[in-house]
Amino acid sequence: MSDNKGKQFSISQEFKNWSSLKNDRWIYGAIEEHFGTKWKIQLDKYPNGSALPYLSCESSETGNWSINTACDLIVDGKSIGTGLRFKFNGNSKACSSGYFINNDFRERRNDESFTIEFQVKITEMTGIEENKSRSFDDDVAKKSSDVVLVVGDKKFYVSKLLLTFHSTYFESLFSESFSESGKSEIELKDIDPEGFQNFLELIYGMSLVDDDTVSGILKLADFFDAKTAIQRCEDFLLTGSEKSIKDKFEMANKYKLENLKKKCISGLKTGSEFRSIIPENANEIDNNTWKELLSKSASLL
Repeated sequence: MSDNKGKQFSISQEFKNWSSLKNDRWIYGAIEEHFGTKWKIQLDKYPNGSALPYLSCESSETGNWSINTACDLIVDGKSIGTGLRFKFNGNSKACSSGYFINNDFRERRNDESFTIEFQVKITEMTGIEENKSRSFDDDVAKKSSDVVLVVGDKKFYVSKLLLTFHSTYFESLFSESFSESGKSEIELKDIDPEGFQNFLELIYGMSLVDDDTVSGILKLADFFDAKTAIQRCEDFLLTGSEKSIKDKFEMANKYKLENLKKKCISGLKTGSEFRSIIPENANEIDNNTWKELLSKSASLL
């Protein structure tokens, strides 16, 4: 059984011109990949105008596999169902689970559209091997590597030059003043192997930051003082992330992401949002940030 901590994602699909789709029984949304499996939303449409939305999961695994989920279903921003338990399993490559919506679908006009969203939390996952954009222990990696970094029970065959270019931590580690610099294998202690894989994929330009990886990458990028990786994480949080304003502000404050911090503060719209970002320990926020928060709070009163 894999570690499912933090395995959460959101998938949404806009369905346009509802009434014009009356002759289509099944309507399919776009495919998204999360945690080694492919997901999509599909609708089973009935003649009376009602619909049954399904969350579909497909795995390329040929053996037994299973994924248990707890899902929240949202239609046009309105919660329809919470904590819905869907289980995907079996020898087949694809399976799905549905939840009946019995309102708001009977009188759709041709020009109307609506959005269905599933907020998914994976509670248990077995038999699924999460795909990696790049292998750091295959023959290609070994051939181009000049050092092996040992992280937990995994070995990463990497380039000193590339890591030195991106990180002052590795620049120091590989310098002649450190005893480790001459070793062919160097152990990195207290580092999560999966997080390190994601960090390396970003450094090597093989993958982009997403909501599943941004927190772990930021943690390592800060530790390794990898400024380019930090900037890419901030850029994603500014423009592409669907994380809550609370989560974004926590990361902005912790890792000193000033542009993201300013955007979070300026984007506060309600008193409840304001209260949600205030930490229990007031000392976690510096004086300048407190001044900006207090100034913003005046407009929310």
